[in-house]
Amino acid sequence: MNQLLSGLNDEQKKAVTISRDHHTLVLAGAGCGKTTVLTRRIAYLVGDGVSQEKILALTFTRKAAQEMLLRIKLLEQIDSGFALPVITTFHGFALKLLASESGGKSNFERIGFRNRPRLLDHENRLEILAQITDKRIRTALDVDLIRLDGLVSQYVVFPGRLVSLSPEQKMILQQVVDKYQYEKMKKSLWDFSDLLSGAVKLCEDDPGMVHKTAGVFESVLVDEFQDTNPLQIRFLNHFVDNNCALFAVGDDDQAIYGFRGADIGPTINFTSYFKGAEIVKLQTNYRSKPFILDMANRIFRNKSDVYRKVLVSGKYGKNDRGVKPRVCQFTDQDIMAAWIMLQAEKIYKKNRINIADMAVLFRLNQTCDWMADWIRKKFPQKTCPQFLTIHKSKGLEYPVVFLCDLEEGVFPNYRISSGRNNIGSVWDLIKEWYNSKKNPIECDWEEEKRLFYVGVTRAIEYLYLFSCKNKMVYGRRRRFDRSRFLRIV
Repeated sequence: MNQLLSGLNDEQKKAVTISRDHHTLVLAGAGCGKTTVLTRRIAYLVGDGVSQEKILALTFTRKAAQEMLLRIKLLEQIDSGFALPVITTFHGFALKLLASESGGKSNFERIGFRNRPRLLDHENRLEILAQITDKRIRTALDVDLIRLDGLVSQYVVFPGRLVSLSPEQKMILQQVVDKYQYEKMKKSLWDFSDLLSGAVKLCEDDPGMVHKTAGVFESVLVDEFQDTNPLQIRFLNHFVDNNCALFAVGDDDQAIYGFRGADIGPTINFTSYFKGAEIVKLQTNYRSKPFILDMANRIFRNKSDVYRKVLVSGKYGKNDRGVKPRVCQFTDQDIMAAWIMLQAEKIYKKNRINIADMAVLFRLNQTCDWMADWIRKKFPQKTCPQFLTIHKSKGLEYPVVFLCDLEEGVFPNYRISSGRNNIGSVWDLIKEWYNSKKNPIECDWEEEKRLFYVGVTRAIEYLYLFSCKNKMVYGRRRRFDRSRFLRIV
């Protein structure tokens, strides 16, 4: 056990060894070693008498599941000669459940499929939706076929997020979803959302069979808990109870997938969702220099003490606080792009940090693509930094981060409510806002703030925050004010 806890700080030790007599939420701040805690927790459970095969760990990507499995195999408490803990994704576990049989009948058949279904691709989805809807229905919903596909997916996973739809539109959408599900069943087709919804239906229709399956596990662990959606929580509730504790690891400050249906509610109300639960925090950061952590801590300085995390460096001392984040405002994107390349070369010459290891992060895909194309055309013979959106950077880290798109209306990204379901281009809406000041802004302010936090905490040594007075996006040039987030600096 001493070896298992070797190298862990006090917060991590508490999380790894916490009693399994109750549910636990580990609030893991950025760069605070959550994967280490998860893998050591699995080994601790084995050392504490839980059979390896009775441990279930759920992640969101196969890559994360594979990494976790590789890491636990290196721990001496894990015996590779026996059945290993079940480490998989939510969808993978749902598929395993649905593909199994009970009483000579497959669980796919139990939920209405004639036989094991085939995976439905994107084009097939659109074909079915085109068959079951007409122009009148799509006009009533104010969507084209592509947006209808997105609405159907959202409705299945998290209908509560469709607040912009009128009661009449919701009724129409429900009819479309019912027809869509019927067609899939008839043709024995399924898509990824069906794995979870089907597994939930199975659990609710046949609780005896599910109780038998759930009884196999004595402990359930969930990674990136803040990214769960209501369907996943319903599924999870069938496998955790007073005899099987939930050990969830997540960070409410990094909940940035609301647009995909993720619901932060179960995280910030964990003790209500899971009675008798305890919350512990990981606040020792092993990534960023202290000056960067100081800025990250200011982003959520007004949060309640229960959930507020104050990151401190576990890697750098008082005499190595690093370089303060720098804010720059440029006349336009061309000047900004050229400055980034010049500054990247300066940092390389001074610190020998490879330019290819640096990152330029964006709020919008469109500005990311523009910058990547511009720099590659202007500097075809030079090494370039990595260009990616903040969403795609989550979980990664870079010695140097250039954080772009920090203009009001772009980041935070907001829309103008005009009483219609359809929303015009961001530029039309910002112009409308500035001209009239009448229509309310639609924006998930808290999620935008969390996205800003994710961007800031990707940086290890250098952080630059950029805005442009004039910006060309979607074929239009507009003048912008600096983002309100720059006041935090």
